[in-house]
Amino acid sequence: MGKFKKVEIIILAVLVVVLAGVIGGKVFLKKEEPVQTKKVEKPKEPEPAEEPEPEPEPEPQPEPVEIPVDFAALKAQNPDVYAYIEIPGTQVSYPILQSADGSVDYLNTTLQRTAGLPGSIYTENINSQEFTDFNTVIYGHNMKDGSMFGSLHSFDNEQFFREHSEINVYMPDKAIKYHIYAARWFDDRYIPVSYPLETPEGRNQFLSDVRNIGLSPAYFNDQYTPTEQDCLITLSTCTSNPTNRLFIIGVRGETHPAAGTAEPEGENVAGAVAAERKSPS
Repeated sequence: MGKFKKVEIIILAVLVVVLAGVIGGKVFLKKEEPVQTKKVEKPKEPEPAEEPEPEPEPEPQPEPVEIPVDFAALKAQNPDVYAYIEIPGTQVSYPILQSADGSVDYLNTTLQRTAGLPGSIYTENINSQEFTDFNTVIYGHNMKDGSMFGSLHSFDNEQFFREHSEINVYMPDKAIKYHIYAARWFDDRYIPVSYPLETPEGRNQFLSDVRNIGLSPAYFNDQYTPTEQDCLITLSTCTSNPTNRLFIIGVRGETHPAAGTAEPEGENVAGAVAAERKSPS
């Protein structure tokens, strides 16, 4: 009996040990299960702020210039004076007049309002006095002594044309520089009614005719080729042929305010169309 009792005790102890091992193993395995962790997202880096576009640099303003004309003295002689034209290398240095109501024929009326030759340098009242029309036509006699627009015939010589490319127009509040585009003989058609210059088609037709159907001599400076958006002046005078005219065509370039005045402003407005008649000499 004692022997069997001892065996039972040993078996029981073994069973206790095995049972304890099984239970302990389950507990161990349970503890070894991987721990579920939450995924931590990195904070988004802030997007860089858009850099503001740099502001465009302001366009350089034209420098004020002194106006070398005593307009007060000229207007005292004749209030119809509104501008002054000067062409370096020629005798052209004269006031420009315009009769506001068209009652004075300045082709045959002098600055002092005396009837007869040499007349005056003038524009008609179909043109603005601001030189903002597509084509401002300026008239003057072809005097034999070279006065008025007589010396424009120096441009009949190509070398002279190439060496003299500027026209200066002065007004009380500004100075306008024109670049000479063309010098050519043309017929005596009256430009304001021959071309509807208030339309792009009329302007382009005028430019095409000047280039293509005029007479010789004819010289062009392609550097200053105008478009229908430009403002031109056309100087018109007689030739040795009474049915022809000499045109000197300038394209408006730099405009400088007179010293002590605000920068001049103006609109590009087409001139009105007048009743048809022959062009003045």
